[in-house]
Amino acid sequence: MDDFDPFQQNFSIKKTNNETLVLGLAQVNALYQDFISTSANYGSQIGASFMLLLTIIVMMPPFKLIKVSLWLQITGLILNIVRMTLLAVHFTSNWSNIYCLLAADYSHISLADHYRSVATEAISLLLHMLVQVSLGIQAWALVNLLPGLWKWGFTGFSCFISAAAITLRVWCSIVNIKAFMSMSVAGSLWISQSSGIVGAVSITYYCALFNIKLLTHLVKNRGILPSRQGMSAMEVLIITNGLLMIIPGLCYRQFSSWAYLIETG
Repeated sequence: MDDFDPFQQNFSIKKTNNETLVLGLAQVNALYQDFISTSANYGSQIGASFMLLLTIIVMMPPFKLIKVSLWLQITGLILNIVRMTLLAVHFTSNWSNIYCLLAADYSHISLADHYRSVATEAISLLLHMLVQVSLGIQAWALVNLLPGLWKWGFTGFSCFISAAAITLRVWCSIVNIKAFMSMSVAGSLWISQSSGIVGAVSITYYCALFNIKLLTHLVKNRGILPSRQGMSAMEVLIITNGLLMIIPGLCYRQFSSWAYLIETG
């Protein structure tokens, strides 16, 4: 008994078909730790989205409210708050029941749980589409200043990468919703992986595009930025987009499993 570790001991549970399932405390602890860290992530996104939305509403001059890109951003923030709230509520549903997860027994999943998952997936799809369209509009404002060949080349590739990301995300959402309602996920993983990969490539591309413009701007000014009064609106857009797009580019590198990459897609 000297080698006995109570923190690593196993226990058994009975399934509905009287089959005995042997589990370890480490599995249960890993689930709880994942729930806690993911809930903290969702909570921080809810708070950040709410504060950014409040900042835009309070500080944005009324004459700028006619911009389509601004309304896309406001709508995206609202959708993200709703989406993150639904994802956080997921941990209070039957989907997160320990027996349900460990025994893969979904017999007690209610219709409300199904509908909540479908609503979350639908809102995630709308948010993904809004992000791609918003990035495309901002990218056009930058590449529109380039010579004709470069301008239309970047425009064509931007449309292609955004269209591919949206198409795969729509396909992924259809498969996921069918899986929610039928309790079957067989054969759908590669679709989710493809959607996650293309989504990451899209974000990385726009990150590189904005930062290349920022780099050329710095080289043009010999590495020294002019004062705020000496900068045009387009120069401010270039700098802010270049700096802010570093954040999602780095965030995509932190994911260590497909589950997180797919979920954020």
